[in-house]
Amino acid sequence: MGKVSAALMGSIIGGLAAVGAMVFWFGWGLPGRGQVAHVDPTRADYVDLLLTVVTIFLGAIGLAVTVGALVIGLVALKTLREIKTEAATEAKGAAAVQINETISTELQPKVDAAVREVLPAALPAALMNDDLADNILKVMAGRGDLDAAFERVIGRLQGGPVDDPEQPADDSGDLN
Repeated sequence: MGKVSAALMGSIIGGLAAVGAMVFWFGWGLPGRGQVAHVDPTRADYVDLLLTVVTIFLGAIGLAVTVGALVIGLVALKTLREIKTEAATEAKGAAAVQINETISTELQPKVDAAVREVLPAALPAALMNDDLADNILKVMAGRGDLDAAFERVIGRLQGGPVDDPEQPADDSGDLN
């Protein structure tokens, strides 16, 4: 808005300078030496005065139109930026929905089938690598995936009964 106010102030100062220059150019200033203070105006003086007033009004109208065009242009620019931002946001949302739909309908079944086909053969070979097996066990232990298995192993090592969630409960009363 600083540029707009600078342009507005410049046009006002320019308009005042133009009026002063017209008064000086046409000789409408203060009466000079030997000039009568009140001279009877002639028709040419009235025409000059009317042309000057019309010029000033046209200049004022032009200034108002220019300032109005600047304001309308700034509003249009801000509106276009908002529209562009909103359209980009909507496009990103629509693209994300389309990508998720494509992944779930086309890509995921193919990946699942490929994993089920390759995993049984690749898993024993990968677990034979001690570093990889250690890393896998550390990650699973860190997430808590092995907590139930560790509890069963500790229970067996201590010699007590072990509740295995995969085996049905034995109601015979025999603990071993």
